[in-house]
Amino acid sequence: MSAIHALHGFIGSGKTTLARTLERDLGALRFTPDEWMTTLYGTDPPAAEYPALLARVRTLMLAQWTRAVTLGVPVILDEGLWTRASRDELRAQAAALGVPLTLHVLPFDPVTARERIAARNREAGAHFVAPATFELFLPRFEPLTPDEEPLQHVIRS
Repeated sequence: MSAIHALHGFIGSGKTTLARTLERDLGALRFTPDEWMTTLYGTDPPAAEYPALLARVRTLMLAQWTRAVTLGVPVILDEGLWTRASRDELRAQAAALGVPLTLHVLPFDPVTARERIAARNREAGAHFVAPATFELFLPRFEPLTPDEEPLQHVIRS
């Protein structure tokens, strides 16, 4: 059955690990921007070009995952949904497509996330996240607010 499973969490919160589990358990098609970025642009694309490159990847992914759900295939969106605006946009997309949306919320601990990022950065072929990038992006993360439209929220520990 067609459905959207989206992950809300910051860098290093375990989104991709959960996305892979959901992919296997649900027989879903997983969309992980970091993997697409690494395949297309290498493990550490130039910072000045990164926003434009990521926008291209997200445009391609949007076309693919919306097509998949219209064909009845469940999808996993491993994006983070850092902002209220991005979550509102996804809610609107799910409503327009007429498919259920489940938001999987991952807890965030900055110390653990920094450790996970450091470990991942040492893996061959991994999408590199510099410590300075982590710190730069940290203030951009907007946790869920109590007034957000209810979804099927699944809080993960």
